Amino acid sequence: MNKQLLTVVVGLLCTCNLFGQIQNDVRKNLDLKDFVAFKKYADNLSEKDKRISSRWECLRDLTAEFKEGVFFFEKFEQDKDRPAINSIRTFRVTIITTKTEITYYELSEMKNRKNGNDWEPYYNPIAKFKDEKQFDKLRSSFKNIFKSDLNENELFITDFVYGEDCGWAGDAPEGRQQINQWVANKNKAGLLKWLKSINTEKQIYAADGLFQLKKRGVKITDEELLILKYVTTKSGTVQVCSGCMRSQTDISTVTMEFKQ
Repeated sequence: MNKQLLTVVVGLLCTCNLFGQIQNDVRKNLDLKDFVAFKKYADNLSEKDKRISSRWECLRDLTAEFKEGVFFFEKFEQDKDRPAINSIRTFRVTIITTKTEITYYELSEMKNRKNGNDWEPYYNPIAKFKDEKQFDKLRSSFKNIFKSDLNENELFITDFVYGEDCGWAGDAPEGRQQINQWVANKNKAGLLKWLKSINTEKQIYAADGLFQLKKRGVKITDEELLILKYVTTKSGTVQVCSGCMRSQTDISTVTMEFKQ
């Protein structure tokens, strides 16, 4: 084996070991089921290695007892001979937790697969945990508040954003177009369905629309007002867009604009 090839092989082995160590460390911290300790570890992950980028895409209330979170971390490797080229591996942690104890997590890595002529990303699971008894408590807690069954398919969605004029053209995003239609038609039932979703962005859109209907004289029941109060006072972040910018904002910052 020539010297150049040996250098490449050693470099690849070191990179693989580093990647393996990172995901193993994350998994070990998750397996402790201690959310306070995991969040402290996750929040400081980028400080341990400047080649690691990490962020919480969302962390917010689902019910009074449970929160949902989506955490990403990426590892960057620069090509020594071509500094402009970086290789990146992206990992995701989806998590449901009480204030102290992890109820559910999935650690996965982003991959790509062929779909016709295009490649599409997906997340390949590495490790997963679910406390069924605690998850049942979440379902029960959710139904007590929202009078609706929890739809697990609406957990951990990060590509549905709250906003008005988004993108280069300043178009209304999908959610805004939908509630504008419901408000115009005074379709309270459609708005209530979103208000009782587990997805926070849908809930915020619905609250926005329902307060608009309330101003137009549409009756909102006491039970519905209680749900509205819960949604608009939830703790955590919501995905928002404005123009070409997309970011996270505190739920209270968004809801204070329309709940008066």
